[in-house]
Amino acid sequence: MIAADSSLLKSRVTPKVTDFIAFVADREAEQVLQRFVLEQAMPHVHIALGGIDEAIAYLEKAERSPLFLMVDLHRSAMPLSDLGRLSQVCEPSVQVVALGERNDVGLFRSLLKIGIRDYLVKPLTVELLSRTVDLSHGRVTSVVAARVGKVIGFAGARGGVGVTTLTVNLARYLAEETHRRVAYIDLNLHGGAANTLLALKSNNGLIDVLQNVHRLDPQYVERTMVEKSSRLFVLSAEMDLRERITVAPGALARILEILSDSFHYVLLDIHDPAALLGQEAFDHASRAYIVTDATVHAARQTTRLLRYIENRDNNPPTSLVLNHPNAIAAGKVGTQDIVAGVGRPILHEIRFEPKSLSISENLGESLRDRTQHGFRHAIKQIANDLTGQRQEPSLSLMQKLRLRGK
Repeated sequence: MIAADSSLLKSRVTPKVTDFIAFVADREAEQVLQRFVLEQAMPHVHIALGGIDEAIAYLEKAERSPLFLMVDLHRSAMPLSDLGRLSQVCEPSVQVVALGERNDVGLFRSLLKIGIRDYLVKPLTVELLSRTVDLSHGRVTSVVAARVGKVIGFAGARGGVGVTTLTVNLARYLAEETHRRVAYIDLNLHGGAANTLLALKSNNGLIDVLQNVHRLDPQYVERTMVEKSSRLFVLSAEMDLRERITVAPGALARILEILSDSFHYVLLDIHDPAALLGQEAFDHASRAYIVTDATVHAARQTTRLLRYIENRDNNPPTSLVLNHPNAIAAGKVGTQDIVAGVGRPILHEIRFEPKSLSISENLGESLRDRTQHGFRHAIKQIANDLTGQRQEPSLSLMQKLRLRGK
């Protein structure tokens, strides 16, 4: 049965045994849950408006506790205490999923410690519920996973803002300076600039693995990658411009799953965010960066891209990088105007590099920039963000001389 409101809780009739019980605070979540249980053909269900108090009242009258219990924390001022009361009327076998409106890591960790199986941030979707509640095995999908590498997505607000230049140099820095093992995936199937910047030739390894997902294993994937160094590997393609391939949904996800077990970082150069590969990249990224420049069009596209990423189920934390790929000229939009227009702060601003960057790109060599506030310095800051390394303050010449004298 599906109850449309909490009035049934007042009934004196003892509730029947149910497999799935949910109490939610709003009609929108209620409707999504109803669509989910109908799609899954779940026979014994109770969905009603309410929160923890209503769930406790219902379970106190039930003959048996359900297999799954979903409860909304929206009206709970002390969620941990309220869930403790709920546990007193639940059998230990009940798999509880909490709903909330705050993407709060601290709350999530506390909920896991007291036995809550998962914490979902609204708005709910049928797809999100399907991934969370595994009916075929009668369990909530585990959120505790083995230690894996981070998948980081990079996308440009528009063409020519320097996404590949930034991502390639970041990959090099992580591999050479922080000694991490890095996999670089250029998602431009018709030949991105990454191989040129790294002085490599593509072997079309990305096409190979995308078309042979059913055969993939770690050895297979690594054999298709081009080795730049002992710590930096590239997966790319360079199809003929007239050639097209059909990529099966989930193909990139499987590749990322394998690479995350073997590499500290998997950097995704997202050529087309709206294409299937771009969508799967954002769906599986643990963090995303949008690279933009000081133009009105880029600011507008940045706003659209932010909305596109954040409306996805995964919605990874997304940071903005303001790059100046060309010399500052009259008429350029100011940084503060970009921030005001987008409505988000700029995490890093990269100044125009007149000489060393062009030489590095054309020769396919590492950037050896010794300036304190140049392109390489910005790359180091982004790398520190990812690795959690503390940024050491720069020392003046006199301070360095004093340290040497000690």
